[in-house]
Amino acid sequence: MTGRDEPDTGVRDGHVSVLAASAAARRAAIDLARREGTPITARPAFPGSDIVTGDLRSLDGARTARRIEAGAREEAREYIRQAREDGASWDQIGRALGLTPGTARTALAEAAYTYAAGDPDSDAARRYGRSFGWVCWTCQQFIDDRGIQAGPTGGEHGHTENCERFAQTAATRQAEREAGQ
Repeated sequence: MTGRDEPDTGVRDGHVSVLAASAAARRAAIDLARREGTPITARPAFPGSDIVTGDLRSLDGARTARRIEAGAREEAREYIRQAREDGASWDQIGRALGLTPGTARTALAEAAYTYAAGDPDSDAARRYGRSFGWVCWTCQQFIDDRGIQAGPTGGEHGHTENCERFAQTAATRQAEREAGQ
């Protein structure tokens, strides 16, 4: 990864960040619902409160929040694409996302790839395979990334024959394999 976008992988202020993101998502849901003409209702600020706040009805809020979630997921995928283009590994992306492997056999990098490329057990993945596309800034080619299971030489289709980044990635993966990682 380049120095301009080093991820903060620390846990500090994690809970505060989640609360701030939750509040921002609620505001975004209300704003989106207003633009769509969904009525705003008065609701107590908290159970038993005399303070009233404008909010969405529960099902309208759930539906709109789900749209916000889908939009946020697309933005996360775009940042992941940019991270791959900047040279980040799937492992680095997994750490930046705060992902944890699903099982002892599932690597953090595979969890990140699954987050970006989708569920390997989906009908589309079984039928067509999974892929995550990005542009290699070294060789300027579109890369059809099939994930870490195939390794860089089998997983990153599209690099030019003399791509320096691809050669460096392949050498790093080979060294990791030889070291037993």
